[in-house]
Amino acid sequence: MNAQPIPMTKRLFSVVALLACNACAADWQPLPPLPEPNGGFLSGVKNDRIVIIGGTHWEGGKKNWLSAIHEFDPSAGKWTKLRELSSPVAYGTSFQSDTAFAYLGGTDGRQSLKALSVIAGEKTSVQLSALPSSVILAAGGTVNGKHVLVGGTDDAANIAGVQRSVHAVEWSNGSWQVAKLADYPGKPFAVAASAVVGEELFIFGGMNYDAATKAPLNSTEAYAFSPAKNSWRKLQPLAVPNRGLTAIALDDQHIYLAGGYTDDFTADAFIYDVKSNTYSKSKALPYAAMVSLVKLDGFVYCLGGEDKKQSRTDKFFRIPVVELLK
Repeated sequence: MNAQPIPMTKRLFSVVALLACNACAADWQPLPPLPEPNGGFLSGVKNDRIVIIGGTHWEGGKKNWLSAIHEFDPSAGKWTKLRELSSPVAYGTSFQSDTAFAYLGGTDGRQSLKALSVIAGEKTSVQLSALPSSVILAAGGTVNGKHVLVGGTDDAANIAGVQRSVHAVEWSNGSWQVAKLADYPGKPFAVAASAVVGEELFIFGGMNYDAATKAPLNSTEAYAFSPAKNSWRKLQPLAVPNRGLTAIALDDQHIYLAGGYTDDFTADAFIYDVKSNTYSKSKALPYAAMVSLVKLDGFVYCLGGEDKKQSRTDKFFRIPVVELLK
């Protein structure tokens, strides 16, 4: 009488075990695509939502500069357009703090933008004439309230104009102050990866300029900067020269480095261990591109980016942080 249900019970147990196994081997989860293919946008977190600002995309062989602000609500799983900026912006540097998301520099497609824009409630923007023009494709991060900007160029097309300059933008005495800090000790660069851990800004790779060939040259250089000491220290270099890779701090010891361009667009990823000064292979991105990475509520989100020359993607994925640390 009871012989028949036993195989069914075994099958149900097998299904449950398989689902549990799949859950343990979590991978990148696809999410609703970006509102449009986009690369070079500013990204961050505001009010537990992911925000993307501006950017660029290609259509019919023409590069278009974008001015919209969109946000993604993870709980609702959908994108919402917030508003349009008065002019486009792309290739600036994002800064994230516990209370606000800000971005510095970039370009509107015609000129470099020497301004700091803070996204906290309504957007506020202030012009910072003390900044150099090399605020496009720069690296940077916020360390103890200082927005540190490193390298970059004065025009996205001016690869010969890459810089080594370092500036800190800080709120002091009722206004935003700009201070010149110690130059980057490596070669002048743009489009490097950067992340903040503790009281240091870490910078990896990027694009140098080879004057002999008049061509971009990918970099393996890696350095950490202490604004408090106004000093740099050299790190173990990347194993493979890479420009346009992206970095994000997973915790107080590990930085996830992914994507970019080596001899082609890549999805390869590594973990840099701050304490041991070593790299280890990590779970690759879900697609090969120069992407944007954002961390929110235990997940790393991978957004859009340049996936081919004169091309942008609208792909959007996320993965638990713990999966990247395995």
